[in-house]
Order: sequence, then C-alpha cells, then structure tokens
Amino acid sequence: MANTLVDDANNLYKKIPFATTAGTVSILHNLENVYIQAVIANDNLAIQQSLKGIIRCKKLLNQDTTNFEKEYSRYNFQPPKPQTKPQEVITPMDDNHIIKNNKNISLPRLKKITISKGSINLYFNKNLKYKDVLFFELNFDKKYKDIYDIKAVLPPNINRNIYYKGISRIQLSQNNKEKIRLVLENKNKIPSTAYIKNNQLVIHIKYIKKQKTKEVYAKATQTKDYKTIKKYSKLIVIDPGHGGKDSGAVGYNHLQEKRTVLAIALKLRAELRKRGYRVFMTRSSDRFIDLKDRTHFANKHKVDLFISIHANAIEGDKKYSIKGVETFYLSPARSARAKRAAAKENKASLINMDSISKNTLLNFLNRFKINQSKKLAIDIQSNILRDLRAKYKGIVDGAVRPAPFWVLVGAGMPAVLIETGYITNPTEARRLFNPFYQKTLAKGIADGIESYFYKN
Repeated sequence: MANTLVDDANNLYKKIPFATTAGTVSILHNLENVYIQAVIANDNLAIQQSLKGIIRCKKLLNQDTTNFEKEYSRYNFQPPKPQTKPQEVITPMDDNHIIKNNKNISLPRLKKITISKGSINLYFNKNLKYKDVLFFELNFDKKYKDIYDIKAVLPPNINRNIYYKGISRIQLSQNNKEKIRLVLENKNKIPSTAYIKNNQLVIHIKYIKKQKTKEVYAKATQTKDYKTIKKYSKLIVIDPGHGGKDSGAVGYNHLQEKRTVLAIALKLRAELRKRGYRVFMTRSSDRFIDLKDRTHFANKHKVDLFISIHANAIEGDKKYSIKGVETFYLSPARSARAKRAAAKENKASLINMDSISKNTLLNFLNRFKINQSKKLAIDIQSNILRDLRAKYKGIVDGAVRPAPFWVLVGAGMPAVLIETGYITNPTEARRLFNPFYQKTLAKGIADGIESYFYKN
C-alpha cells in the first residue's frame, strides 16, 4: 500500500504544472485523499509528497497554506518553494478545434441534433469512440431516467429544447468541461439503446409505453454493422462492520453485532444486484478486516458509493430503553450521541494518531465529498424509516448525524455508516436477527441509494 500511495502522490504532483484552474482543484482534492490514507497507513514518505502537492496547489489557487506548512514542518520537511504556473493557452473554438489546454487535447464538438422515427441523432464535428460514451439507467418512485454521458463539448448556440413524443422530458447540458449529459426522463420505462456511426451518436427508442393508451412501437434503423453501447451499472461497496476476532457490540441475550450486520449486508447485496447494480463486499464471511483496508478496497475498485453497516449499543441504566435507526456521514461530531457512536466503532481501529493529527486530518476532508455523503445519508435514512414503518410499529428516527468514523476517512467517494438499531434494546435486538426485518431494512437502504442517484 505504501508504494501505491507514494506513486499516487508523485503522479498527481507531476500533473500540477499542466493543469487548468479546474484541474488544479481536482488534483488538490485527490492529494487530500492520498494524504488521509497516508496518515492512516503511517506512511511518512507518502505524507511528505501529498503535503508538498497540497501546498503547491493551494499557492497556485491563492489559498492560505499556513496550517499545511505547519503540518509539513512537523515531519521535519522543508516547505516547497512557490512556483509560477505556466499560462494557459486558449485558442478560438471552431469546427475542428475547441479550447485546448497544455496537453493539446481536442474533444468532439456537437454540431446538431435531429429527431427521426424511432431515434434521437446527435452529430459531432469528428468521429466518436465507444469508450467516450457512457450509458446508464436510473429509476426511483416510478420515474425512469436513461442517461448518456459523452466526452465532448456543447456549443452555446445549440438548441437544448429537445422534444420526442412519448418522453416526458429531455435534458441536454454541459455536465462538466469535458462531458455532455443527455437525460431522457419518463414516468414509464424507456428501453433505449445507442450506437455510434462515425461522427453520429444514434439513440434508438425501442418503444414508449404511454399511460392510458396502447404501446406505440418505433422500428429501428440500426444495422448489424454497429455494436450497441454497453450499459454501465453503478458500483457500490457494502462494508459489514467488525468480523472475526472483533465481534463488535455484544447486546441483549449476548447477540453479536458482527453477525446481524453481515446478514443485512448479504440481503442488501442481493437487492442491489436485482436492481442492476454491481456490488462488492469488504467481507462476505466472518473474518476480521482492519478499518484502513476497507476504504482502500473501495478506492482500489473506483466505486461510486461506500456503505458501512453497523448496529449500535449503549451501556448503563438506559441500555434497554434507547433505540432508533441512525445514518452518519463523516465530519467532526457535534452531539454527544454522535461522539458516543463514533467512539464505539473506532475501538477496532489500529490507527495511532495524536489529537493534532486527527484534527488536521478532519480539516483536510474534501467538502464536496462530505456534502454528497450528507445527501446520501438523508436519502437512506428517510427510505429506511418509510419501509420499516410500513410493516413495524415503534420505529424511532435517530436522525442523520455527522461523526468522525475512521472507517469512512479514507473513502474517495460519498460514504455513509448506518447504525441499523440498538442491539442492547430487547425489541430491536430481536428484530435485527429476524430475516424478514433484515430484508425490509435492506430494501430501505437500496431505495435510499436509488433516490440519491436519481436526484444527483
């Protein structure tokens, strides 16, 4: 792992002189994530390289580097000298060239859009490649989206108001500086497929099922000469907490946290796969995994979401009365309840950091990732409550809370930790080991994930 982190930091550092302003921000966020993982792994060389890059990026962005240089000096490193960033070269946009950066990358540019019987056709100024078009589907609450991401540029003079009979809404936008996003949205499933024909992206609509009318079929003009663009499925890592020598909380009737969270995670995996997601698990059996290796696994596979599943516990006079479902996202804890939950889950960590390092690390966290994690936590919490309350009485909303769970620290993607209930509460402990309750809980989590993707 150490060599990988050092290589990641070095590779990012080498890209800084050639990056645009937006690219520098992206490199900064990636270096922050490398720094977090390096601190967890106690890899001083990777810490040095990542801090060096962070300071350089912040100087180029005219941001304050005082705290970062203090942290850099704690490791007996000399702060890097500020360097002048090469001026970005911009050329006028025309049919053959778009805005170029120092890497001399030229992207296809959308020229026009036409609607024909059974298809939406996008024409570009140069030939497209299959690897530059990504297609995936989302559905939530009986609403469906087919989404096409195209590595290209959308000129301002292109008419973005697209209408296709039978589709509720079509959105076309420049999702980021290198990606056009086309979204087909409908109340009924949109079985679209797409293929590339030289400089043309053909999105073929198989049929549109109208409400209160018969199905309307549109025959394809697609030929066998062109392969269909493969559908992409979102990739999710499920992390059942504890395992092996670490039983987690031991609650009512000596029930062990590690066993119920694994059962819930396996049911969640089945539910998500049934809906078309790709799913990895940090453990699928009773074995111990160090906290830092859990998010490293997720980062290695470049997943879209990280979902850690746990069961809560409390000691003292209230251990039989406190109950509730809670969903946490990574941030400094604000409430006593959040601090208590984090302290319980962090016991298994082999991380040995002083308080200064922990506070510095939390200050380095990617704010965008935290905001996305909060949105994910809200969607998961609300859907868990909705699904459980439809079948069970007395479901308590423990709320969405920020807390410093170290299992979430190194995640380079939106990540949440779900406390599925209190294993010390007799009612919730029995439910947590009930297969039907576990299945309902898993469905609520899956509904929350789908809601998050649909809205974001």
